[in-house]
Amino acid sequence: MISRRRFLTSIVAAPGIVAAGSMWADEFGTASAAQRTHHPGKVRSVIFYYCKGGPSQAHTFDKPKRIDDPSLYPWSFSTCGRSGLEISDLFPRLQTVADELCLIRSGYGTVASHNEAGLYIFTGASKLGASLGAWMLYGLGSGNPDLPGHVFLTGRVAGDKWAVSDGEVHGGARSFGAGGLPPSLQAQVVNDLMQPVANLNSPLGDAQTRWLEELRSLNSGYSARHPRFKELNARTESFFTAHRMQTAAPEAFDLTQETTDPMMQKLYGLGPQETRSTGTKLLLARRLVEHGVRFILVPSVNVPGGRGDWDTHTPGQVREALPKLAMACDQPLTGLITDLKQRGLLDQTLVIWGGEMGRGGSGHMNHNGNAFCWWMAGGGVKRGYAYGATDDYGFTAVENPVHVRDLHATILWLCGLDHRKLEYNGTGIDSECKVARDIIA
Repeated sequence: MISRRRFLTSIVAAPGIVAAGSMWADEFGTASAAQRTHHPGKVRSVIFYYCKGGPSQAHTFDKPKRIDDPSLYPWSFSTCGRSGLEISDLFPRLQTVADELCLIRSGYGTVASHNEAGLYIFTGASKLGASLGAWMLYGLGSGNPDLPGHVFLTGRVAGDKWAVSDGEVHGGARSFGAGGLPPSLQAQVVNDLMQPVANLNSPLGDAQTRWLEELRSLNSGYSARHPRFKELNARTESFFTAHRMQTAAPEAFDLTQETTDPMMQKLYGLGPQETRSTGTKLLLARRLVEHGVRFILVPSVNVPGGRGDWDTHTPGQVREALPKLAMACDQPLTGLITDLKQRGLLDQTLVIWGGEMGRGGSGHMNHNGNAFCWWMAGGGVKRGYAYGATDDYGFTAVENPVHVRDLHATILWLCGLDHRKLEYNGTGIDSECKVARDIIA
């Protein structure tokens, strides 16, 4: 009889065998979300557009009440939609869907350094913790056993010379990792938007299936003799998930038909170089939502001028970078919201925009963890609604402050998950978090 060690050596050496590694969460089963939730929740998927560097709240969605240095504020705000939300003229397209937005103008955090704040916005911890996407996938379970449930879309469109680098997140891989949760809950990273998942075509055919069945048999015997090692069966199943993905992934990730559709090109801004990469990523995010992916993280691209991202410190950086950064996401995000609504998916999808911190109050643009803004659109939140407020200078959240951890608790609540009841091996989420119930529809 062949030994397990010898068999594994042969299967790893064989070309075409696809290992899922720690990308899929099959060990948590595929029970419906309704069977797993703590209360009825509307959200089944989240798309988080992350503004790396910390966007200025006073230039985007929180009109300053008092301005000491007008040179820092060359753009006006407009009153938009039936709701009357005030939105910066940097976002003329988003102004047209203002009645779908829920603005949180009183966000705040604990730290104001990029890496630590980046970890906070995704994990609620400045050192080590499970990411929001990992907790959501753990709580709801997989929406599609043949695809990763947690995806990080970091790449650019090939040949895009305007987006000077791929989108990134402060905090690195820990920001979309699993922390103390099983590694299978960390995000699948997509670097190449034209070939999102490599090694999908296996030349082995039926032989691959037979080898995997033999591996399952060998591992089952080992697990029976060593019942404490529960991870082994989960790892075996991840190979089968990867095998199934060879059929499911091409359909979910294939953008060829939609990127050549004139209507989709206009809706997502796929033609102009300023919006092409962001539009393509958000179009792919919508397709992944349709295929049951739970959490999709889409970082903003770096643009020419300034520091390249939303980390604008000087008047020159503000004037040069902010229009480009806003342009890169304005039409694509508007198109995403419109597309989700037309397809009947907006009620069960939560779209989020925001960064890891804000900027200083009137007169300076330094890092500020005391006040920043996010907006949400879709599942379960009030529409055309503004929540919270900062002081006259926009420096501190003073009305209905929402901590980063409160934001996490609120998002999980919208998914039907009570953060106080989520636990794995004795580890959970900070029980002092508060759900911002006033923004829930």
